[in-house]
Amino acid sequence: MKGLFKSKPKTPTEIVRLTRELLKFVDLNSFPKEWKRDEKMSELSKYLRELKCILYGSSEAEPVSEACAQLTQEFFSENTLRLIIVCLPRLNLEARKDATQVAANLQHQQVQYENPDMALHYGGMLRECIRHQSIARYVLESENMKKFFDYIQFPNFDIASDVSATFKVLFAA
Repeated sequence: MKGLFKSKPKTPTEIVRLTRELLKFVDLNSFPKEWKRDEKMSELSKYLRELKCILYGSSEAEPVSEACAQLTQEFFSENTLRLIIVCLPRLNLEARKDATQVAANLQHQQVQYENPDMALHYGGMLRECIRHQSIARYVLESENMKKFFDYIQFPNFDIASDVSATFKVLFAA
């Protein structure tokens, strides 16, 4: 009888959105009552574990690239990475470990920069990151460096000039 009422599994996009909403509560420290806080923190831990499972796979299954791509797109579209970083000290030990692994894995995921609506946002995030010499070195030595030359010739002027600004910061670092 219990199996009849199982809910439909959540998509990676939904899990990221739910995680983001819970992180906003943690960031604002706006839990109405102590028991509600514990319940929400438990829920957040569960979602962080699910995110980790999507990105790394499990003992039964390898990660699915389409699910990873969905998760990554949603994660970076609404600044969820910043929320995880800001809220990390307020998470319990297991949730911290999961959040750290999720953030580390996301640094290696391919983000679709070809989306013109998001390109300028990603460019700004990238420029902030490459102000650190170690990250600038990593970008310069990566295979993806070649893509900058394609993007700088992009027909959209805003994107091409954004890439040019990124080059300027990259070579100044």
